[in-house]
Order: sequence, then structure tokens, then C-alpha cells
Amino acid sequence: MSLKLVTNEEMRAIDKITIQERGVPNLDLMERAGQAVTKTVVSHYMPQAVAIVCGKGNNAGDGLVAARLLSNEGIEVRVLLLTEGYNLSEAGRANFERLPASVQQIDRQQVPKMPELFAGCDVIIDAILGTGTEGPVRGTCGEAIAIMNSLDIPIVAIDIPSGLNADTGLIDGPCIIADTTVTIGLPKRGLVLGEGSQYAGHLVVADIGFPEDLMRNPEIKLHLLDKSDVAAALPPRSFAAHKGTFGALLVIAGQDGMSGAAYLTSASALRSGCGMVYGAFPAEVAHALAPVLMEAVKIPLPGASGKYLTQESWDRLAPHLEKCDALALGPGIGTHHETSRLVDELVCQDIPMIIDADALNCLGTRAVCLAKRNSPIVMTPHPGEMARMIDAPVAEVQADRIGIASKFAVDAGVVLVLKGAQTVIAAPDGRVFINPTGNTGLAKGGSGDLLTGLIGGLLAQGCTGLDAACAGVYLHGFCADIASRELSERSMLATDLLHYISEAFLEVERDNEK
Repeated sequence: MSLKLVTNEEMRAIDKITIQERGVPNLDLMERAGQAVTKTVVSHYMPQAVAIVCGKGNNAGDGLVAARLLSNEGIEVRVLLLTEGYNLSEAGRANFERLPASVQQIDRQQVPKMPELFAGCDVIIDAILGTGTEGPVRGTCGEAIAIMNSLDIPIVAIDIPSGLNADTGLIDGPCIIADTTVTIGLPKRGLVLGEGSQYAGHLVVADIGFPEDLMRNPEIKLHLLDKSDVAAALPPRSFAAHKGTFGALLVIAGQDGMSGAAYLTSASALRSGCGMVYGAFPAEVAHALAPVLMEAVKIPLPGASGKYLTQESWDRLAPHLEKCDALALGPGIGTHHETSRLVDELVCQDIPMIIDADALNCLGTRAVCLAKRNSPIVMTPHPGEMARMIDAPVAEVQADRIGIASKFAVDAGVVLVLKGAQTVIAAPDGRVFINPTGNTGLAKGGSGDLLTGLIGGLLAQGCTGLDAACAGVYLHGFCADIASRELSERSMLATDLLHYISEAFLEVERDNEK
């Protein structure tokens, strides 16, 4: 099940209620956090020597617990305290006093000598600030962060890399570049938003015993997608099934010069597990794709000499709308006024649909008026399309991706997929999901068409709009991650990714069986 993504304030509230109302001592929570850090460091790095740099808050206390436990494992431990012991929090001071004599303690005056003092260490643990960062890190802490980053030693951050804004993922001054982050309780928003994922490295979520009801508080609306969500969303495949069992998708895509969009959308829909794909394209596009898109049924559409879609196409489309289980509308269709009139008619049909690309541009600010139909609608704008849909600058969309996507989804009663790094999936009930998969290889023409086909194919198989969107977005990014094991992100193409869709499904399904 997806994990909640919390703000700093939400996590502090969970911490406070756990200690003050549920009677769990802060020292117990700190001990478990230190145990989680120790377990990660030992299992991931098998170190002989570890350096730990501590500030003065509870983050430092977690680091001091780890120092004691690592020393008890026979590992050489060096602790650099960036404050005086009496400035530590009460629980931190208690753990400072419990440090065994085998732990080497280094005075904060020695910060400039860190390269020499940490020589021979296999790992550095960042226990400086955690979520306590407010504004740029200055002074001794900032100097220590800069030196730590300059050393060729992997850094494990406790809770969040020091210097990273826990809510926004923005950087304002020195910030730890972690190899691994052990986040305590629930992942913080900043670990996956903005620049956070680049600074957090591999993310380990440590369960230290916060009450389950607090961790699943429905008032916390933001979630981080994971493989288990995708596996749960995928429709089952019966041994006795036939092609009709797995649904039929009608793809309406392409215009003269944009046959690639029609091809990629249809091909990825076929790879999604959909039983039948009907490709309704302008006649010239349909004829061009006949030799390469063999598994789909082509429906050549009349009008405009077969170059783009017009209302003349309606008579050919209507029977297929009745027999198909979902509609994928928009990739490469253009925004000709006759095409826009056809789009207006198509979006009024009561059939599960994904609306993308030029169909969204045809609708513009009227897209919000499609609200409250019986059948689900998924919209998949990139930031430019989203800006046109709400009549706002692109910069405004990018500055509040979560807020804008969520408001639109709730107001329109649709599932809104706002594409980009850390794609946002917003549901009409207010829930929002952040996708962790994907890389710069997706920043290419045709990538969005693949996503439309995947989501459309899953809709046709009976997935809800939210399940289809979450699974489709995760798998789309996961294809690029798998492809990057063999291909350069720089030269990766959308057509390359078609060949990794099957592997992405395999990995998700195998992990779910473990």
C-alpha cells in the first residue's frame, strides 16, 4: 500500500501525539530510529569505520544511538559534535552520555580537519539538522556539509539530508548529497519534490512504531506510489479468458504528419494487456500505419482528404464507441476548428476515457466543464496544457503542481495526471499521488503518447480511472528506469520504451508474488 507523504508539521504532530497522548517515551522512539539507521548502514555498506556528524536536535540523538550500536557491532566509530554536549536535546544528551569509550569524539573546532579525521571511513552519517532546516545553513554546520560533500565517502542521511527543505524539496544554501536517506516514520514531501530526490539518494523508510491510526490519517492526502499499488491495481487474468475478456480500446489519434502519435498510443495500449485496440485515424494515417501496426484494427476516417479529423468522421466512430470499453482521445490530432467540434461531441459520450494532448488543447478552459459523469475521465496534461486549461502562466502551474492538480481534479470530478518530473496524479476525492519512477529519457517526443496508450488500455480492462492512472504512470516511468540499465537516457527513444513495457509488468508482478 502507498505510503503517506507528510509535511514537517504533519510529522511533528504524529510525533507529539505518540509521545504525549499515547505514552511512548521519546527515548524509545530515538532508540528505534538509531537501530534502523544502524541496520541500513551495516546491511548496505558493511563498513569497518563510520563517521557521524551530529547537530543538536533529535536528529543528532538518532545519530548518537547509531554511534553506540555500531560501536557495539565492533565497527570503528568517530563522532563529530557540532555543538557542546549541554546544548543537545534532553534525549540527545542522554544518548551522548551513553556513548562507549571506544567511540572517538571529535570537537567542533576540528571541522576544517574533517578530510584527515575521516580518512579511512567507509560511511559518513548525516545527523546534523534533519527536518530542522529553515533557510540557508550557515556557520559551522554549513562548513561541515560542504566538506562532507567534497569527500569521496558515501553519506547516509537520517530522516532528510541536512539543508533540504522538508516540505518543498528546495535547496537554499549548502545541502547534504546523500547516497541513502533513512527517513523516520513516513517520507517527507521534500524527499520526492523539487530537487529532493536528487539529494536523498536511495530512500529507506524506517517504521519505528508510530501508532497505525496516525500513520494512516485520512486527513493526510498526499501519497507516494510504489510497486504494491500497481500490482493491486492490475486486473486479474483468468486462464479461461479470451480477447473479449480483456476489453477493447478505441484510439482516436493522428493527423497528417503525426502518424507516430497514433502508432505509439495504439502499440502501448496493446502492450498493456488490452484484448483489442481499434485505431480510428484520418485515412492517410491509417493507410501509412497498416504495415507496422498489425495487431490493431484500423478504422480510416473520412473528411479533409484524409489528413485530419472532422465531424464527417462521426458516423464511422459511433458504432465503435458502442462496442468499445474505453476511449483514448487526443494524441497528434491537431487543433483545427473542425477537429475541435468533433472533440466536443466525443467528450460528451458516456464511456471511460483518457483525454490527452491536442484534445485538451481543443477544450482549453472548457475542460473543467466535463465534471460529474458516470464514467471516469482521466486527463493527462503537461504543464503547458495545464496552463491553458486554467488560463494561467506555466510558471504558476510549476510553482504549485500538487495544489493546482488537486483543485482541478476535485472541481472537475476527473483524475488529473500532471506530467513532468515526479508526475502528480490527483483524484476527485482529494487524494494525490506522487510517482517516483522515470528519468530524463522520457523528455522526448512520443513519450506522452505511450502513457496515453497504457492508461487507456488499463481503463479498457476495467480499471478505475485512479487505478489506471496510477498504474500507467508508474509503469511508464519504470520502463524508462529499466531501459536506462542498457541505454543512455540521452539517446533513449519512445519506440525503445515499447520493448520494455513487458519487462516492467513482469518485475511488478514478480515482486508482488514474493
